[in-house]
Amino acid sequence: MYDFESGTISLDFANTSEWHASENPVEHLADFFALVDWSVEAGLVSAEAAEQLRQIDADHPEEAAQAYALAIQLREAIYRVFSHHFAGTPVPEADLTLLNEIACQAMSHLQLIKHDNTYHWRFPPTLQGVNLMLWPIARHAAQLLTSDQAARVRECEDDRGCGYLFIDQTKNHSRRWCSMESCGNRAKAKRHYSRLQAS
Repeated sequence: MYDFESGTISLDFANTSEWHASENPVEHLADFFALVDWSVEAGLVSAEAAEQLRQIDADHPEEAAQAYALAIQLREAIYRVFSHHFAGTPVPEADLTLLNEIACQAMSHLQLIKHDNTYHWRFPPTLQGVNLMLWPIARHAAQLLTSDQAARVRECEDDRGCGYLFIDQTKNHSRRWCSMESCGNRAKAKRHYSRLQAS
């Protein structure tokens, strides 16, 4: 149901709003339940944690509604941060501030865990809280923005406002579309039609 093809979980999250750059984006996270379902599919929370989150929604709907609203704010901030970064325009300060706040919250919950004689930062499996889904997303977004990979983040160049964000994995850094089957194919057909009109 959900798309996890961008190359990183934070951009996958940004892409839960389809046609993001258009006047009529399509929402794929309609409510808190959908946010929990997406988080399970993304591997961010366990089935047990998901049940606890759904119970919060049942017992404390206002708290769940606030968490959902914050999730959408974070998603839009991540989208604008990387969209502006790709375009070479100034990143909105409010969006960077929000990402910073949630990323710092995330980092305060990380623990060093040893695995095969090496140490890694991990969220403890016992971690709870209505916003726990957002912490790994914000952490990944912050890591991406400060990494060499940030230069490879692209936004689909479809002129209708697709807005799909992705990491360009091609060797010559030439990918321009969310996929050749959709926006890329349309652009190809449009160029072909223009050449016929000009001949």
